[in-house]
Amino acid sequence: QIHLGVRVREGPGKGELVWHRPNRATLQTMLKHPLYAGSYVYGRRQEDPRRKQPERPRTGRVVMTTDQWLVLLSNRCPAYISPEQYERNQARLQANRARADAMGAVRSGSALLAGLVVCARCGCRLGVHYDGGGPLHTYECVERWTHYGEPRCQHLAGPCLDTFVSQQVLAALEPAALELSLTATERVEQERAELDRIWQQRRERAAYEVERAARQYHAVEPEHRLVARTLERAWEEKLAAQQQLEEEYHRFLQQKPRLLSETEREAIRRLATDIPALWAAPTTTDADRKEIIRQLIERIIVDVQGSSERVNVRIEWIGGNHTEGIVIRPVGKLSELSTYPQICHQIQVLTDAGWTAIAIAQALSDAGFRPPRSTTGFRAETITQLQRQLGVRAPRPRVRQHDGLLPDEWWPTELVRTLGIPRGSLYHWIRQGLVRARQLDEPLHRWVVWADEAEQERLREYHQRAIGDDFRHRWTDAPLAEQL
Repeated sequence: QIHLGVRVREGPGKGELVWHRPNRATLQTMLKHPLYAGSYVYGRRQEDPRRKQPERPRTGRVVMTTDQWLVLLSNRCPAYISPEQYERNQARLQANRARADAMGAVRSGSALLAGLVVCARCGCRLGVHYDGGGPLHTYECVERWTHYGEPRCQHLAGPCLDTFVSQQVLAALEPAALELSLTATERVEQERAELDRIWQQRRERAAYEVERAARQYHAVEPEHRLVARTLERAWEEKLAAQQQLEEEYHRFLQQKPRLLSETEREAIRRLATDIPALWAAPTTTDADRKEIIRQLIERIIVDVQGSSERVNVRIEWIGGNHTEGIVIRPVGKLSELSTYPQICHQIQVLTDAGWTAIAIAQALSDAGFRPPRSTTGFRAETITQLQRQLGVRAPRPRVRQHDGLLPDEWWPTELVRTLGIPRGSLYHWIRQGLVRARQLDEPLHRWVVWADEAEQERLREYHQRAIGDDFRHRWTDAPLAEQL
């Protein structure tokens, strides 16, 4: 945990250096005040008479821009950071604001392009909408809808655009693999040097606390034994804390020395040459991927072609180059596909040629056509539904009346006409196994019933039986099935 040194401004310990945890106000002052860059300024906040409230003297103060400051004297104070670093910090803080005209700070959401996607129609940034708080997200242009009630310009699913841009980023990083490995090595060593500097500051602070406790102990009068024992105990506690800190520092040096070993350097080179694996590694967070993308891409302009699945994408790289491409987004209906007219034409042509729905579905899939919510191809049910919508009739296989029939075999339609019974009764007997029947192995799977003259007579008599005969025969000696 990092502590900041602060001089006591009033009270008994005025002028002494004490260490505290930094709060938000302190960090904000350090980031925004030009004094840390060595500049003396006056007039950063000025009073606006229109905002001043009566009997409240400190109201009405507003933050002014740099060109409105009353006094600006550079290089007049010891600087913690350079003026250039200060300007970069201000630009980063400005970009991190949660405003429509800014990219915003990098967050932990799964939308890799948050703040970078721009609408080609109105020029506004597309917002991110998460579906139910889950990882699925969409990019939506709602700026004019929010402010003016106008219709939404466009929206598209986020994963398809994220995948396309990620592929372009990885392709752009491949030529710089060696340079990335060297940069990563230097960065790791810099981070370790920074950690070592922090450890040195902690050691200095611990030594200062021990020295201060010793001064307090030696400054007490001998006759004040109670105070002396208290100060002695405090001195011992500071010494113990310093000893513990030294032990932790030595363990830190053993685990992470300041200079990288050859094994660690080789591991960094291996990871840098396999950038896709590093990109997809579980240890790489979405925030890390966003930082990489923002270092390379300035903005991404998208334009959905009507309500179709095709999206024109233009990636503008930092440095002036650009990349254009087409992204296929998922749509809700088949009629929204840009290939819908070609699909309908193919279905009409193939249906008129006598093709079945299964064959048409396979032909469309082989030709590269895809339904809106599937990547595996068309199904026969989809083709049948489209045929009904288009008003085309699928060919029905014709079966000759006597093909494949054995002696005394009948088609159900002819048999019910001969017996004078309802067709539903015959099919009920087939399902109950009361008649001899077989099903043909053909597209229509028609039934064939065997019935000679004796069987026909039996079926007529069975049809004329009373309704309660079946129930009475259940309690007789011979079941109905055995009688038949």
